[in-house]
Amino acid sequence: MFRTTRITGHPSLPTTFRRGAAGLLAAALLGTAVTGCGSDQATDAAGTDDGLTTITLASSPLGHLAPIYLAEDKGIFARHGLKVEVDTETSDLTSVPSVLAGKVDFATGDLTTLIVARTQGLDVKAVVPASASTGKAGADYGALVVAADSGITSPKQLEGKTVAVNILTNIAAAAAREAVRADGGDSESLKLVEIPFPQVPAAISEGRVAGAWVVEPFLSAAKAQGAVPIGWGFTDLAEDLTVSAWYTSGALVTRKPEVVTAFRTAIREAYAYAREHEDEVRAKIPTFTQITPEVAAKITITGWRDEVSRQAAEKLAGYARRDGLINTTPDLDELILP
Repeated sequence: MFRTTRITGHPSLPTTFRRGAAGLLAAALLGTAVTGCGSDQATDAAGTDDGLTTITLASSPLGHLAPIYLAEDKGIFARHGLKVEVDTETSDLTSVPSVLAGKVDFATGDLTTLIVARTQGLDVKAVVPASASTGKAGADYGALVVAADSGITSPKQLEGKTVAVNILTNIAAAAAREAVRADGGDSESLKLVEIPFPQVPAAISEGRVAGAWVVEPFLSAAKAQGAVPIGWGFTDLAEDLTVSAWYTSGALVTRKPEVVTAFRTAIREAYAYAREHEDEVRAKIPTFTQITPEVAAKITITGWRDEVSRQAAEKLAGYARRDGLINTTPDLDELILP
């Protein structure tokens, strides 16, 4: 059985991007990780009466969870000795200390955040992709959008303007910047502000920002309110872009490697099923999100990949260093599970 809770909101307020954001991210990762390490609520992949090992997964309730739910329905996890519980209240940022403290066994985190965490000495291990670019400009699940009547038709025209991203220090900021760079613009001139994805359509339509980086289903919502895509930053970042990964702690990998292997194998089987049954994926999405069946039928679904792209990680580390999020490049062999 799944234990599912809904995300209730994002605490962030619009904040102009500064280099100091890197320090804030590092402080958040390190400080909450240290605080959480003393917790007595560790799950540590507990056993159950039916002989299955219960694992807790933390992720926002977005479309990339559909294969997970389908895998449970189809008995894929059970065939690998696993029983899954899903926590959708732990945010992507607070999931790092939660994983390190053993409160959850696996969580989704965007690859840039995991790179920063590794640079700060946090023992996170990327196990398998959670979401990936489709690799198709014009048909991806993330895009740089502007108001239809803005007169802006290309990313370069956003030079010096205010652009929204959901988090200043994650892959969304990198995607927005790279869309402008790829179009020959000065991405350093962008005035990035932090606005949660659900608030982006209103921010665009009300003219509070000139543009925004947004992903599905909020991309479809923004387009429904008149926004138009002008850039596809995921495809500009890397040809084979792992956007986010299911990750765990190095401690769990050491203590229970068989659980980590079983989880990765089950996820890959879930993706194989999802690739062949997209109609079931779309039908599942409204059952655990607030996305309607009508919207679920139209959104662009994330790509499903079996391997975390080393090439993408190298490029994202380079962008993070160039943008001041990190000072040194972490050992990616220590981050990405072989």
